[in-house]
Amino acid sequence: MPASDTSVRLYIQPGGLLHLGEAAVISANVSGEITICSGLAGGFGVVSTRHVASGESWSWTAEACGQYVVEFKPTGSGEVLSRPLAVVDREWAVCQITVGAFTSEDFADLIHEARVGADYYINLTGGARGPAFSAIDPRWTEYERLHGDVIHPHVMASDVGKVDPELAHEDPNWETLSQAEIEKRLQGLKQWWQGQGYEPLDRIATYTPCNPLVQACRAMGIRVIHSLCAEQNWSDGEWAINHWGMPTAPYWMAEDDFRKAGVRDETGVMGIIMNHYQVLLPHLTHWGDFVLSPSHFTRWVRAADSGEESTRFRQFLQDTVRGGSPVGDAPFFFVAGFEFGRTFGTANMTAYNRAGLRRLLELAATEKLVFATSTDVRAYYDRHVPALPERLFRQRDNWVGVTVNGKPGQAGDAVVLERSAYKALIREDSALPYFYYDYTQPWHFATADIDAPDDYAEACRGELSVLVTDGQLCVTAKQALERATPIAVWDAELSDAGPFEPLPIKALDDGRSVTVLEVPRGWSGRCDLSLRTAKPASPSRRDGRWMLQSFGVGEQQHCYLHLDAALTQSVEFSVQLKQAARVDDAKGSLGVLEAGTHQLAFGPLQGWYRFWGCSVEDIEPAESVEAEIEASGVSVSENAAAQSDAHFGQLDAQAWAHPALQGKSRVLTVHCGAKLPFGTRSRAAADDEVLAHLPGIHASEFADGVMAFGPGQAFWYHPRSLHFRIYGLGDSMKTGARWTLLLHSFDPQHLDVNYRLSVGAQERPVGRWAGPENAGDGSAFYPIEFTADDLDARGRLLVSVYSDQKALVHWWRERGFIAAVHALWVGTVPLE
Repeated sequence: MPASDTSVRLYIQPGGLLHLGEAAVISANVSGEITICSGLAGGFGVVSTRHVASGESWSWTAEACGQYVVEFKPTGSGEVLSRPLAVVDREWAVCQITVGAFTSEDFADLIHEARVGADYYINLTGGARGPAFSAIDPRWTEYERLHGDVIHPHVMASDVGKVDPELAHEDPNWETLSQAEIEKRLQGLKQWWQGQGYEPLDRIATYTPCNPLVQACRAMGIRVIHSLCAEQNWSDGEWAINHWGMPTAPYWMAEDDFRKAGVRDETGVMGIIMNHYQVLLPHLTHWGDFVLSPSHFTRWVRAADSGEESTRFRQFLQDTVRGGSPVGDAPFFFVAGFEFGRTFGTANMTAYNRAGLRRLLELAATEKLVFATSTDVRAYYDRHVPALPERLFRQRDNWVGVTVNGKPGQAGDAVVLERSAYKALIREDSALPYFYYDYTQPWHFATADIDAPDDYAEACRGELSVLVTDGQLCVTAKQALERATPIAVWDAELSDAGPFEPLPIKALDDGRSVTVLEVPRGWSGRCDLSLRTAKPASPSRRDGRWMLQSFGVGEQQHCYLHLDAALTQSVEFSVQLKQAARVDDAKGSLGVLEAGTHQLAFGPLQGWYRFWGCSVEDIEPAESVEAEIEASGVSVSENAAAQSDAHFGQLDAQAWAHPALQGKSRVLTVHCGAKLPFGTRSRAAADDEVLAHLPGIHASEFADGVMAFGPGQAFWYHPRSLHFRIYGLGDSMKTGARWTLLLHSFDPQHLDVNYRLSVGAQERPVGRWAGPENAGDGSAFYPIEFTADDLDARGRLLVSVYSDQKALVHWWRERGFIAAVHALWVGTVPLE
């Protein structure tokens, strides 16, 4: 046998995730030696070894839960094939590691050294060769065969044409195709995939699922749809995404809606999210970046963390593993994702991912935590999980002090309930749900309907009254409840649940007690229950505008300080430390500050400080904060709207008098995000001021939304590549007409911005642009001439603005700047 025979296969049935007591049936298609190792003690040791003939099966049963690995050495070969094997009961957490297509590294050294498997989702590409992380890259078939990794093609409806031009489709959203057309593309994809040397395709990853896609997957034997965005409800570019209502746990997709948890059947399709989510925050911001992924904590000007690794990710991870509370017999499933760093952002995203992955693997040595691929999770569900695995978990605001996209500086704690009948969330200091999605009702919603699904939280509050007083909980329903309704009692314990079902929820490291009950459907009447107050040492405090929140214990204890004020420039405030502490801010470490009073700056890009080894009682911020803010004159004023109007009025006058537009017919005016006086929002449309001088013409960004540094300083933006489209030109544009687009941008952060610009689907280069610091400077305007040849088939003009800067390792240290557009105008000289 040659040193490496790609036909050699190692098999474990019924899969690599077993319930305690299940047997693993191990076989290979050639003879060789099989070794089973155990990782229960944090290091692998040999459990059993056996020589097997080709096709011979070995049935083996683990005596205890934990992480194992099965290794196979084919006779006469120098290679080793391995398969991770995890054995669990309901007390364990099961992590599925995902490495995404936007990643600079695959982290295979860490993953395979730990002898676990990962799910990789990779891009399609045409031709005989492809870039890294494309399906042509030969490493993926080797990872699949040698290590048991699961490889997913990451495909939207427009991607299959890359491998078969006859299946080309312009729109990325699967809902723009019929079920028959989707099936045709899945069939073509499956044939191509297997032709590349992969195992038969029974899974895909996509951001744009829809009900016809689920039905097509059923028909074509696709059992898993990965890369879902459970708490995202905003279209990401041209991807129509509203995934609200779906569980964070892997789930059987319901027949009536892909977001809804259903029940298992023979052709059932499992939905799996790309990352575990902080569930509350996206519902406050309509932005889906609050996820269990290290790189998401160092996202440019929106960075939530600093340092060599993400402390916030580490805390979120620990809370997830330790706080997951199954209600039934299934373990607690979650996904940890590792992406970005190559096509997106800065190189320290990769360092964050690597450090975070190490922390995740280390955690398995101290916690009841194992790892399994999506294929193994799906096989486990096939045998043991006929419906949604019910669970609860409490989440804290690990983004305290971060105010991106309208997030409050401290959003408070929340309890998340994922039940077979509903998904609900209860916010801190409230007893009843903040949102409630009913899985027992039929769902009939459009894929991109931002108002879907129906939220029954208000109905729950109308039917059920909950009063918490000292020593007593009073629950009242005048009529029979239409649906089961959860109740949370914060900082208290009950000796008796009465007629209600107590639901288990594990404590986090702050020791905070939360009691959760479920009032059954159909209940009515009044119930009085005795409760005992159980307040822990204060993990949080609010003093006027100051917010303080502590996390961790022992060496990991740390406390955040945040000033709840919209400051357009930095202002220093005095902060007293009762003990010396190592201190971080949004840009990095400040080193050790001694006990005493210090002047700390807060401003638009510096919203928080982190003090190591401190509790909330160890920090005393200035009491005179209101007077200092007023004296500084840098808070957003009450007449911000008038300031913005005056600014854009002057800008419009300059624009239409500009030589590029002077004397031309007016077509379109856009003031990007002008209604937002300060901060960021994930979508710009609600804050844009758009004036169409011709009917049917408009423009919209599909990047990262809008960022405002103050009144009259708002921009469409992206850290690297801002894209926007102008729509409706095809109906009014005559071939050969002369059209002018006039862009405006400037540099309020004084970062020496430079841009490369292009137009059209083929991205025709149209020059370079250095933005001035002053909005009124003549160089703040940039004219672009375009014709009908630059429009796509739908009469749209694509405009791309790229930040012309070197690859960055650290955004702050290397003066990273965003790609940004402040306003635009379109004029024309029609043909005679």
